[in-house]
Amino acid sequence: MNYLFFDIECADGSKAICEYGYVLTDEKFNVLKKANILIDPECKFNLTGRVGQDDLILTYPEDEYRKYPSFPDSYERIKRLMTRDNLMIFGHAVNNDVGFIFKDCNRYKLPLFDFVAYDIQKMLPIFSKNNKNFTSLDNAFNDLVPVEIRSELKEHRACDDAMKTMLVFKEMVTDLGFTPKELVESCPKSLLKAIPYWEHKKEKKARRRRRSQTQVIWGELYREHLPLLEDPNSIGKIVSITGELKNHLPEFNQVVDSIKNNGYVAFDGINGSDYLITFDEEDKNKMLAQFKYPYAGKVMTSKEFLNIN
Repeated sequence: MNYLFFDIECADGSKAICEYGYVLTDEKFNVLKKANILIDPECKFNLTGRVGQDDLILTYPEDEYRKYPSFPDSYERIKRLMTRDNLMIFGHAVNNDVGFIFKDCNRYKLPLFDFVAYDIQKMLPIFSKNNKNFTSLDNAFNDLVPVEIRSELKEHRACDDAMKTMLVFKEMVTDLGFTPKELVESCPKSLLKAIPYWEHKKEKKARRRRRSQTQVIWGELYREHLPLLEDPNSIGKIVSITGELKNHLPEFNQVVDSIKNNGYVAFDGINGSDYLITFDEEDKNKMLAQFKYPYAGKVMTSKEFLNIN
């Protein structure tokens, strides 16, 4: 079994890889190879003067990265490295690095490749030494690694940051008396499966997009119906909907059409409504379990609501 520790630097901090650094070790953490793959990001560097973000100074000048090929030239090397047999992969905030790789894969229309990685960041909360807890990799590195070793490593040089991750992980394993396998098993949240994580992230982004669209539609309908809510002579049933229903555009649109076509009144709240419409049975049961006080109206799924009209 070999261990791969990796880190990535990007031209603007969030995309366009310019460095892929790694440290490959054996089971006793003897370094078999340490390398830094420099990559031309083929875009402008944007690492300083960013609003609300600290400046990030890379080890090499921008011109140095321009001397190297772009990401497609390193793609197969990186893929082979991360998909080899008998390998455990580790990183710090590894979800970010997965995103960097897959963004560049999409950018250059290259196939995504799956791998499992373990996040050192998720392991730090369970580790303490001399009754001291570590909240960040830098804190652990500065406290656990001898100064003569620390002084050899350069900040924001990807292979050195990978080495930093390896040294902290090695100290954690040694101090706890665990094997690496035992340590990751004690921190199940540290495991990340690359493609399932990426697909989940894309779905969350799509849901936010749909939610934004449905929020606008519902807000306009609610404001349109405000006079009816304030009219004591209004006889239309008052309808509210759950946030989960807003995540599902087709069902949401059907409910909105039914409200408009059947004289219902849209309401942007729950208390005071006659009907609370959920997306499905799971959403319905979740809402019922959340009520601190009995709901005076009727809770029904979107399908049930459409069937009564």
